[in-house]
Amino acid sequence: MTAEKEQTFEFQSEVKQLLDILVYSLYKNKEVFLRELVSNAADALNKMQFEFLTVPDLEGRDQELKITIAVDKKHGKLVIEDNGVGMTREELVQNIGTIAHSGTLDYLKRLQESQAAGPADLIGKFGVGFYSSFMVAKEIHITTRSWQKDGKAWLWKSTGESNYTIEASEKEGRGTRIELLLKKDEKEFLETFRLKNIILKHSKFVAFPIYMDGEKIERRDAVWTQPRSKLAEKDYGDFYKFLENTQEEPETWLHLSSDAPVQFHALLYVPKTSFELLGLMKTEPGVDLYSRKVLIQKGSKEIMPEYLRFVKGIIDSEEIPLNISRETFQNNVRIDKIRKHVVKKLLEHLENVKNKERDKYLAIWKNFSKNLKEGAVNDFDNREKLAALLLFSSSRTQGDALIDLKEYVGRMTAGQSEIYFLGGADRQAIEKNPALEIFRKKDHEVLYLTDPLDEFVLDHLHEFEKKPFKMAESADIALEEKAAAGDEAAVKDAENLITYLKTVYGEQVQDVKISKRLVDSPCLLLNPADAPSVQMEKIMRMVNKDFPLSKRVFEINPAHPLIRKMVSLHQADPASPLLRTLALQLLDNMKLREGLVSDTEATIARIQQIMLEAGGVN
Repeated sequence: MTAEKEQTFEFQSEVKQLLDILVYSLYKNKEVFLRELVSNAADALNKMQFEFLTVPDLEGRDQELKITIAVDKKHGKLVIEDNGVGMTREELVQNIGTIAHSGTLDYLKRLQESQAAGPADLIGKFGVGFYSSFMVAKEIHITTRSWQKDGKAWLWKSTGESNYTIEASEKEGRGTRIELLLKKDEKEFLETFRLKNIILKHSKFVAFPIYMDGEKIERRDAVWTQPRSKLAEKDYGDFYKFLENTQEEPETWLHLSSDAPVQFHALLYVPKTSFELLGLMKTEPGVDLYSRKVLIQKGSKEIMPEYLRFVKGIIDSEEIPLNISRETFQNNVRIDKIRKHVVKKLLEHLENVKNKERDKYLAIWKNFSKNLKEGAVNDFDNREKLAALLLFSSSRTQGDALIDLKEYVGRMTAGQSEIYFLGGADRQAIEKNPALEIFRKKDHEVLYLTDPLDEFVLDHLHEFEKKPFKMAESADIALEEKAAAGDEAAVKDAENLITYLKTVYGEQVQDVKISKRLVDSPCLLLNPADAPSVQMEKIMRMVNKDFPLSKRVFEINPAHPLIRKMVSLHQADPASPLLRTLALQLLDNMKLREGLVSDTEATIARIQQIMLEAGGVN
């Protein structure tokens, strides 16, 4: 038997194993077979481009390098053809009969040696992806002819079982033609609209034109691989609109190209609209993963952290390690390096926008502040960068104005070593909090936390630029040296009242003290050191109604008229019913301000009793 006649070959043992498990575990979606065949065809065309560059007298250089797809419904046949380098008989055996052999690697080596054609653009390994075609085909025919001078045509045939045949054939011109005889239950892949959708989903950025039944399929240039110097603002905007199928311009974008530590290109966009903010479902990851312009993973969860799910765009790397199919990839050190580099650059870009285009950043903050706060809690590696992106209102801002932590630190008063914050339902509620009085007197700025998530964020950050965060309601705050209120006599007189109040309040409070921080208010409740704020405890109670509330420290202002009156009542008659009523109401007033009164009826009855006393009614 000569090589010209049909000859039967046994598949390599690994190929047999692959074919056995193919349908069940290799690919999640059968449609990817077309992506694999188009990618292989693009490889062959890229190699042909290389040969045209390195071999001057080659014939056929005037032909359009293209991929052609045709459907034959009558015979249940799908055909994918290219006019690339084609294969010799030996290459058929090596590339198709042996898994994991890569003709691509041979061409890449030659390309690196010659440096004649610039960066390589070769996708994957021919052979592995090819076998995915057996998910939909009961038999496959490959007719191929090498570009080499005097190259002959060969026909490769297999039903995907244990062997394949190769025989001499006829083919006009170089290239490869693959005919899939589809299984009965896979006729959907004979529908033009279905095939077109697959190509637009996975292969719309392939560098060569794709024709389907004579019609050229729309494709777009891979903008992310082009030099930034050649792209205008409109190019970025138009590509975003195409990518996201929208008429809306992006808020901002970042175009990256890197050769070290890992080669990749990235084009990332921040949208103008947040669907989560509009009350819709949680946004799915928006960055797609490509390998040499071919989609690998739509909305990749591995390439970007969860909190940046609002970011749209593309990351493309020829160094991404793939498993047996391009549909999944190994989450190894290269992927980690790409993710770390991209996230770092994106956060730096956002900080640059914040510093130089404030109005634009305020729009981003309005839409995606919760995402950035989520990152500040969860992304330990980038915590400092995320902290720099946070915005707050404060005791020195007016209206809707916001400041960042760098601004806060930059205008801290002399001797201030901590970043103070105070939470509440809104700005008005916070500004009525008596805990602010000493900060106003000492001219210390206080951040206003009106979002319940803010306190979680600061708790996880612990500090910013080595300045720890401190709650303004904390009992152990060091602001008391110059904040004494009232004279020594008033303080001494109030000491006996302190003993009385401790007896009246019992287990309702942790302690009762004379305050050195109050200026205008009669009293306030403070949090013990390291205890959560009232706002935080309310959130905890929403999750667990049995969550125990911390016992607070109750402080009184001995210079306040109400406290002076209570001191007088106590001096005149320690058993005075009015004194007890006032004492209980004093504590309830603070609980009312914080929304923590548990016995509303008793509080109302006590208020009415005080009103009767004030009106002289017995």
